[in-house]
Amino acid sequence: MTARKPPERRQNKITRDVGVIRVLPIRPNLPVPDAGWHDEVTEAWNDFWSSQLAGPQVLKVTDAPALRRLFEYRNRLLSALEAFDSESIVVGSTGQPTLSPWAAEVHRLEAAVSKLEDKFGLTPMARMKLGITFEEGMSLAHKNRELLEAFRTAQA
Repeated sequence: MTARKPPERRQNKITRDVGVIRVLPIRPNLPVPDAGWHDEVTEAWNDFWSSQLAGPQVLKVTDAPALRRLFEYRNRLLSALEAFDSESIVVGSTGQPTLSPWAAEVHRLEAAVSKLEDKFGLTPMARMKLGITFEEGMSLAHKNRELLEAFRTAQA
C-alpha cells in the first residue's frame, strides 16, 4: 500500500495563504441634482434615484436626458407658480385687469411634466400601462422571466 500525499500536495495543487481579502463597498454613481433647483425638486430627484424605478431593469442610461428634463420642467413649474401666485391679475395694455402671462406658462409646463411622468411611470396608472408592478418597480416581463427560470430549475 502506498502512502497518500498530504492534502496540500494532492493533484499538484499548492495552497498559499494570500492574507486578508477586503471587499470594497460599491458606490453607485447616482446623478447629482442641479444646484439651482428648488428643495422640493431636489428631494423628488433623490427619492426617484433611490427607488426601484431607477433600477437597471426599468431605467436605461439613455433615459437620463429626458429624466433630467422632467425635473427641470418641475423646477420651472414651481417658479412659474410662485410668480403667478404673487401677481395673478396684471394690468393689460389698455389698463384693463387681465390674467398674468404666468398662467399660460403654468399650463404649458403642467402638460409637459404630466407627459414625461407618464413616460417614466411615475404615477400608478402609468406604471400599470408600462407593465411595472407597484411594489417592486420591475416590469412584468422581468418577473415572468424569473418565474420561468425558477420553474426550469425546479424541473431539472
